[in-house]
Amino acid sequence: MRRLVPAIAAVLVLPASLLSATSPASAGAQRPDLRVSVVQSGLEHPWDLAFLPDRSMLVTERSRMRLTLRRPDGRTRTIFTAPEHMWSGGETGLMSVEPAKDFATSRAFMTCHGYRNGGVQDVRVVRWRLNRAATKATRVRTLVTGLPSTSGRHGGCALVTGSGDQLFIGTGDAAVGANPQRLTSGGGKVLRVDARTGRGIKTNPFIRSTNRMKQRVYTYGHRNVQGLARRSDGTIWSVEQGSYRDDEVNRLRKKGNYGWNPVPRTAGDPAYNEGADSPMTDHRLPGRQRSAAWRSGPQTFATSGGTFVSGRSWKGWRGALAVSSLKDSSLRLLRFDRRGSLRETWKPSALDGTYGRLRAAVRGPDGALYLTTSNGADDKILRVTAR
Repeated sequence: MRRLVPAIAAVLVLPASLLSATSPASAGAQRPDLRVSVVQSGLEHPWDLAFLPDRSMLVTERSRMRLTLRRPDGRTRTIFTAPEHMWSGGETGLMSVEPAKDFATSRAFMTCHGYRNGGVQDVRVVRWRLNRAATKATRVRTLVTGLPSTSGRHGGCALVTGSGDQLFIGTGDAAVGANPQRLTSGGGKVLRVDARTGRGIKTNPFIRSTNRMKQRVYTYGHRNVQGLARRSDGTIWSVEQGSYRDDEVNRLRKKGNYGWNPVPRTAGDPAYNEGADSPMTDHRLPGRQRSAAWRSGPQTFATSGGTFVSGRSWKGWRGALAVSSLKDSSLRLLRFDRRGSLRETWKPSALDGTYGRLRAAVRGPDGALYLTTSNGADDKILRVTAR
């Protein structure tokens, strides 16, 4: 987990009255003032970060394939750079990082990254062990292999722990039209596995299948899952990038089909059909398709990370989902009721284009919101506090 970091620069404070909103006038949850500070700079496409029990921070950089440990006092140390056969290309590289629930005793954490060895190329999830000196990590086990990969497009891979030893894995469809609805493919899915073994959880909807990947499937019909977040009630939510429209936030329900099916409809259609006749949630498919809890509408913001904020300082937005975006270079907070219905949205001006493209969104142990930028040069870790 994390803590305050010294030598913080570029502090920006804006009063709530100057923060823009995209919310209904009738909603009116009290908004806090936000303070934004730069924790670290000089990074390149930091994809994710995670806090350890001593409040040290693990940070991944996608294209560099570098994992860094940042101490609470601000000192940094490279844990590894481009281990053997780790692969980066396009949107794929070293992506999500998530500590095991028992990290304090096991020293274990998981990553999701591209892999290439000879004729084998995929995205996979690996369990590592950080040594006691926190100077290097040893590969313990490869939990999941065979997540589809092509050029690196739609290679998104997000991790979040659930209850017990459950690990949820959100994936991209690798720009292959049949993957999201094909239950034997790991692409365009949220998988639920045992964080120690990589096997499907016994209560998964398809656990009786003879296909090992299908046994892991929790939900399907996704396009490119970029973020996963666990709400205080235990529910898991995904942040998903849309095609030319309809970025989505989805509340995940076991066996749910979220309706992405970009396959040819007529002769002459592209093999990967992202046109107007391939909606993000296609209700023409057999069975029931689950609609998004929030969607961007006629444009795409390229939503990426997501986390639920907590603490009294967030006032009426305590428990809201904070969603970062790349193309729109902004942060949105989405306030849902207990049933998961959207009540209000807020787009703070302090994080609307100020720092460029925003990638990760992680709640820290100090109650602050931590974000990363993804501009490709001198990228930063930001700390956002509410008051």
